[in-house]
Amino acid sequence: MPKRDLYAGIDLGSNSFHLVVARREHGELRQIDELKDMVRLAGGVDRKGRLSSTVERESLDSLARFAERIQGIPESHIRAVGTQTFRRLKNADRFLSLAENTLTAPIEIISGREEARLVYRGVWQGMANQATPKLILDVGGGSTEVVAGQGEQPVIAESLPFGCVGMTQKYFDGGKITAKRWHRGREKIMADAQSLKAQLTDHPWEQAIGSSGTARALVAMAEELRPLQPAGLSLSVLQEIKDQLIDAGHIDAITLSGLSERRRPVIVGGALVFDALMTAFEIEHLTASKFALREGVLYDLLERLDPSLRHSNPRAGTVKAMMERYQCDQAQAKRVSDWALMGFDQVADEWSLSPAARELLHTACQLHEVGLSIAHDQYHLHSGYILAHADMPGFSSTEQQVLACLANLQRAKPDPDRVDALPQRLRPITIRLLMLMRLAVALARPRGDDRPDAITWVADEHQLTLRLPESWLRSHPLTQRDLLVEAEQIKRLDQTLHIEAVSA
Repeated sequence: MPKRDLYAGIDLGSNSFHLVVARREHGELRQIDELKDMVRLAGGVDRKGRLSSTVERESLDSLARFAERIQGIPESHIRAVGTQTFRRLKNADRFLSLAENTLTAPIEIISGREEARLVYRGVWQGMANQATPKLILDVGGGSTEVVAGQGEQPVIAESLPFGCVGMTQKYFDGGKITAKRWHRGREKIMADAQSLKAQLTDHPWEQAIGSSGTARALVAMAEELRPLQPAGLSLSVLQEIKDQLIDAGHIDAITLSGLSERRRPVIVGGALVFDALMTAFEIEHLTASKFALREGVLYDLLERLDPSLRHSNPRAGTVKAMMERYQCDQAQAKRVSDWALMGFDQVADEWSLSPAARELLHTACQLHEVGLSIAHDQYHLHSGYILAHADMPGFSSTEQQVLACLANLQRAKPDPDRVDALPQRLRPITIRLLMLMRLAVALARPRGDDRPDAITWVADEHQLTLRLPESWLRSHPLTQRDLLVEAEQIKRLDQTLHIEAVSA
């Protein structure tokens, strides 16, 4: 089987790591292999966000196994995402670098809302009745994603900081299970879910679905307790499960039928989250889906690679909405983008820049002036802040870091520390995109469409040369001065920029 036809989706969750390998057939994906390791990453993180050496070693061992399985699959056909625990690690860059080197593939850290969107995408893809309004609860190890929608894209996508590992550690520390502890945790979760309940009132759902391992484990236990009832998990049977967990008194004493040994250490925290949310959202019954984040990652990857498969593009929708919300000058955004992409296309081979890098540069150019909605003075800093902290469906947290860096450093003196704050593997690419973007911003500063006929961009490892007609430069003294200033500023990034005037 040609490995160019294979795709891999990797979900590095707070409780377990998942790898799904699929083959593309007639535009669809058919799963051919799956690996899963119960790493319990969240359980290895202390209150200061430090990861224990034992869990770190187990995580890297798991990634090494994944690396062997994906060997030979084109890197562009692999997408790995890290979720809530990656987001809260104190020294995330160090562990991320080790993880990427072991996996031999880049890892994107996604936000809670992006995780929720991808969960919905995975579950929706596997549903027969896709038009039915749905409410999905995805209880993971470190967070719970609450998603509601009817079509392909959700209308509500939120993430709550409650997961089976975290809740087990917080409310049942030492393994002790009591009714008092359960009640305290339940009240806290229900209180935090109240704002979501109000949103769900405006978007009525007809079918409730649980995804991820906790939901499937609870459904298996429910079917053992009440085999004659409809498949799934009812709130009344969940109360029976809760009573049996409390009666056990300790995690080590849990003996419920249908519960696997590897799920037993964290089931009490997961059951607590489901009890609180099913009560808060008035869910009488839910079914379990075998699809979750990893499938969403896989289908999202395929649609990025083949736009003809997209029913809708969340990334394009995000950019369009932000440009409208912040009243961006769309004509100017296009000028900057056209200049930058012209340079990109001429140097991409020499600099080994991917189509994904081109898309990020295009996005950064489209949104480079969002900060003008706050103030003209230092607008680039405002733009960087907005792109770093806005909800941007379709973009990972890692991609937002790059976009924010490009926007922040698009003009004035570039601060190398901003680039150094990025994951190490992204720094060289970001610097190269930044050189192209800064030149594009300078060239488009007059906000006119007067371009020379002949423009040449030439690159090598640490140098970029821009060749422009001498006559054009003479007739554009402001642009000529800005380009010469830019050549000096670029030196702060340990790069060299040459501006050459070429005779006709």
